[in-house]
Amino acid sequence: MQERRPALTERFPRLAERVPWTAIGQWPTPVYEAKKFASRHGLKALYVKREDLSHPVMAGNKVRGLEFLLGEARRRGARTIVTFSAEGSHHICKTAWHARQLGIDTVAVVVPQAEAPYVRENVRVAESVGARYVGANYATVVPKVIAELLSRRNRREGRRPYYVPPGGTSPLACLGHVGAALELKRQVEAGELPEPDYLYVALGSLGTAAGLAVGLKLAGLRTQLVGVVVSYRWYCTRGRWARMARRVNRLMRRMDESVPRVAIRAAELRTVGTALGAGYARATPEATALAAEFGDLEGIALDQTYTAKALHGAMQFIARGGWEERVHLFWHTYQGWKAGGELRMANGE
Repeated sequence: MQERRPALTERFPRLAERVPWTAIGQWPTPVYEAKKFASRHGLKALYVKREDLSHPVMAGNKVRGLEFLLGEARRRGARTIVTFSAEGSHHICKTAWHARQLGIDTVAVVVPQAEAPYVRENVRVAESVGARYVGANYATVVPKVIAELLSRRNRREGRRPYYVPPGGTSPLACLGHVGAALELKRQVEAGELPEPDYLYVALGSLGTAAGLAVGLKLAGLRTQLVGVVVSYRWYCTRGRWARMARRVNRLMRRMDESVPRVAIRAAELRTVGTALGAGYARATPEATALAAEFGDLEGIALDQTYTAKALHGAMQFIARGGWEERVHLFWHTYQGWKAGGELRMANGE
């Protein structure tokens, strides 16, 4: 893979000097026009940003943030990543896999999660690259993370730890999706797609959406960002989303004073909370059917935890607003991997 600086540091060169970064993904990810699906649903235009092609084995939206997180870990000389999440976390699985390629181990402090095929598969993949799981509950998870960060064994063995937040979501990681929006701007200018009226993205730990919110403003795109709640309603709020986006912009300005200050107001962000169903990682009949249809018509697989629900929420938003004649962009965050030439989805399908 040829190393190429992300669009963010090409736009703001001083960030390249001050923000650690390591090459992982393959950029830009392509844009695909879903003509058959759009025609069946009476849409003028539906495009898909193919984040499922960001890496030949471990693709998806996490790759963009990991380029910055693992870059910082390497700068600090870290030999171990310490993070925490639910047991079957996609974040843990992908962090462990990509960190291992750089010679960095992963310790994951995890809380129990409902049994599901993708939970077992994510744990299997992470353990196959040496990840160590530490069981916890909601009362002990933070003390156990702190204990791992201060571990005498890590210090004695020279395995300096670096902390990565749940979901890999931090202002530093969000820089990856600021760059993704700048990448999208180039694709619009190159005629790969018209400027979208609406961009739809899953709302989980909010990192992808926060980075895109800042990046769209810096790119000068008028595209309206629409977040579809796929995690916890109490967490996926416009206020929390906006606060994270502001932190991202402040970080950029601290690193490079030439970065413009952008206004991110919670009121301007749109969310769809009606596609979640019974809760996080619980499939809904509507999203399942829509994913099957999308796969049959366009040959693009969606996972039940994130992208199927995000597409379902996008279609709900379009129908309620009567926006069929607008240009729509679906951000395919993807939660799967490829092994032995066979596509393996994170929901076990």
